[in-house]
Amino acid sequence: MSMRPISLRRRARLLHQSALAAAILSLPTTARAQADAPDDQSERAQIEADSGEPETVIVVTGSSIRGVPPTGSDLITVTREDAALVGAASTPELLATVPQLNSFNTAPRVSNGGLGSFAPGLRGLPTAATLPLMNGHRLISGSTQQTNPDYPLIPELAIERVEIVADGASAIYGSEAVAGVVNFITRRSVSGLETIARYGFADDYEAFNAGAIFGQDWDSGSLVLAYQYQENSNITGADRDYRSLDFRAVGGIDTRSTVCPDANVNLFAGTIYAAPTLQPGVNTCDPRGAVDLLPENRTHSGFLSARQDLSDGITLWGDVLYSDRRDVVQAALPGQTFVLITAANPYFRAPPGTGSVFGYFDFRPDRLVGDDHFDQTFRVRAGNATAGLDIDLPGDFLVSVYGTYNWSRNDTFQPGINTTALAAAAAGTTPSTALDPFGYRTDPAVVAEILDNPTDFTNRQRTRIGAVRVDGPLAQLPGGEIKIALGAEYRRETYMQRGQSGGVGFPEDLSRNVQSIYGELFVPLFGIENAAPGARSLTLSLSGRYDHYSDFGSTTNPKIGLTWEPVDGANLRGSYGRSFRAPGLRDLGSTVGSYYSAAALVDAFGARDPSRGAAQVNTILLFGGNENLEPETARTWSVGVDLHPSFAPNLRASVTYYNIKYDEVIGTPSGLGALLFSDPTFSSRVIRNPSAAQLTDAIDNTVPFFYTFSAVPAIGNILDLRQGNFGVRKTDGIDFEVNYRQPTGFGTVFGGIAGNYILNYSNQLSPTSAESNSLEAGIPRLTLRTTLGVTAGPVTLVNYVNHRAGVTASYATPTGTALYSAGGYTTVDLRLLVRLPDLGFTEGTELSFQINDLFNETPPFFPGTDGIGGAYNPIGRYAAMSLRTTF
Repeated sequence: MSMRPISLRRRARLLHQSALAAAILSLPTTARAQADAPDDQSERAQIEADSGEPETVIVVTGSSIRGVPPTGSDLITVTREDAALVGAASTPELLATVPQLNSFNTAPRVSNGGLGSFAPGLRGLPTAATLPLMNGHRLISGSTQQTNPDYPLIPELAIERVEIVADGASAIYGSEAVAGVVNFITRRSVSGLETIARYGFADDYEAFNAGAIFGQDWDSGSLVLAYQYQENSNITGADRDYRSLDFRAVGGIDTRSTVCPDANVNLFAGTIYAAPTLQPGVNTCDPRGAVDLLPENRTHSGFLSARQDLSDGITLWGDVLYSDRRDVVQAALPGQTFVLITAANPYFRAPPGTGSVFGYFDFRPDRLVGDDHFDQTFRVRAGNATAGLDIDLPGDFLVSVYGTYNWSRNDTFQPGINTTALAAAAAGTTPSTALDPFGYRTDPAVVAEILDNPTDFTNRQRTRIGAVRVDGPLAQLPGGEIKIALGAEYRRETYMQRGQSGGVGFPEDLSRNVQSIYGELFVPLFGIENAAPGARSLTLSLSGRYDHYSDFGSTTNPKIGLTWEPVDGANLRGSYGRSFRAPGLRDLGSTVGSYYSAAALVDAFGARDPSRGAAQVNTILLFGGNENLEPETARTWSVGVDLHPSFAPNLRASVTYYNIKYDEVIGTPSGLGALLFSDPTFSSRVIRNPSAAQLTDAIDNTVPFFYTFSAVPAIGNILDLRQGNFGVRKTDGIDFEVNYRQPTGFGTVFGGIAGNYILNYSNQLSPTSAESNSLEAGIPRLTLRTTLGVTAGPVTLVNYVNHRAGVTASYATPTGTALYSAGGYTTVDLRLLVRLPDLGFTEGTELSFQINDLFNETPPFFPGTDGIGGAYNPIGRYAAMSLRTTF
């Protein structure tokens, strides 16, 4: 790729940056590549070659100071060369190659059934505890449930690298950076046009993506414009024959559903009768066979970046990312149970020999819907735009003034069953009004009424940020320059919801303002000028941030980091800090729903009160947001060592021990059973024998479900199951990485291994409850990825091995539960890249071939949940070919 002429001033700045970036990248404590890929001539190297001078100082993720790495913390980097090698068509696919992320070796899909978030989380911690950024700036959420930022869908060709700080970073970035941050850094300089097209397929699956990037440099600025289109088909449970549901042979239970297209009829006389013959027996079926393991998707994404020097000391810059994603998700039909049908219904049939004049029917409404699933659609349009001015100040200080405007819209449509209309049809007495529980004779008008119950919502979110940051050298020490950064930020977040579910509207208008100030100090105690035996270098970093939220108050979070190089080629580092996650706007203000549970049905709602014995009571349950929430908080610390020995200059190795205590975790006390009634943490959430005033207060300004409060019966309990700060999580573990490159007479051989091993992971549902072991709840103890490759002239061949192990979880048995440890899950990927000769139309062209999951590995068995132990990739063996070219 040829470079256009650069002004002397800009050339000097660019080259200065290159030298600093090269120095930073050479340290194992910073920007280590996830897999040392072949070193094709990068833009940075080409700038150096063209100009002979160094490139502009960069800000590395984890620090606010230009040219300073995140002192004391580990930094994992996935480079553009890595992305080209792995053949990832999207940012979620690229993140699935990082062992420390929860999405490792899975097929990325929107979380929560299509609600717009790809957040994978770090080291088994909740997804909301990891902050995604683009070029160091906050992003918008596209979810209907959460307002924490989503991971961006950046065009593949626009990604320069991804930097992951696997350490608490709220002292720099504020909320959500509990487990760490994932920063997507985009390309700043492109000359000419690059294009890529990829087609891939697997059993019952196809995927296609195509994109282009155009860039232009001129004497005082640059422009980059990128676009990508991506689509894939869906994969359902029935498409994968390794799924199983009956686990009786291994001591489990039969999890096949008894709510099927052919009804089961219960006369409450001890015998079940199975349609269509209505002989004694039970119909069973696969409840998730028609449900998507991976939904159908179509995504457009576009990116624009521009830089312009307004004068010798002022640069105007801006970045805009826009994506339009549409998912069609095949969802399970809601089973209808205990539907009472009497002999008055013209379609009623009594089981032979019973003479019954009624029956309670359990059935799945396939014959009403005309299919075995509902198609739910989610369309998420999101934009993230940031622009600012960088102004040079005396003494090599730089002030950056910038603003961000992020916006999103999520249109959700989910068909549903109108249970009121269904009950009326079950009680119908003529063919034009009655439900046919056995076939297709239900009148079309009645069917239309039963199916007229959609959830149809539009959610809009906005984030507006104004910020200023100044950084530069403060003083000179023998070890180097003391550097400082100071910043202030104002942020406004809004959330708007319109629409309805079951004919009931849930309008929400939520907002908050956040004011923040932060600072960072970098102190080089030892360096080149005063190096001593046992102290070649020693650097200290101190940082802190104060955030004031308009809706819940303030939080202050400090961090300290230390990096020590006692001898050449070995770094020791450590960090300690506090982080937090602010409650999301919907955590605080989402609509509160009132649920009614009759005394006979409290078990179905997890509302059984042990103090009532067998005589349970009518209960009202409250779900929704809670304006009294406090932020989640965390204490994090880590120590590590990085090796780059002089006797093995091509070897790099790193190991990090981390320890995280995560308090005040936001959740709901629903589903806790007896713990809800016995744990003192929840005592205020249980109101026994409520007064009239308490009852009125509980159901005032709420949305009623399953009951119309115009005729409230005698209520024995009120359970406040709204969000609260209840949970405590503690985890520690080890991250590790080894990379090696060896030049040879024919090219380069390279390889490596990277992974995460969780030592302990405990969870408490409240500060006073017993600890449970999350490593017995399906979280893998070990994840790792190995790389082995060779480059010979224009050909590169790479092999990746992905491994997950240590998945243990409980499963249901006929008498209770038991633990089961699943086997390991190992997949093998191959990549072949071929640069075509620079002759005519093949100039600048590269062909690549990939096979993911070469041996079509069957996921490990587990006696529950589709018979699969842990997360896996349902795509299976996947073959793809791509064509990439430059003009």
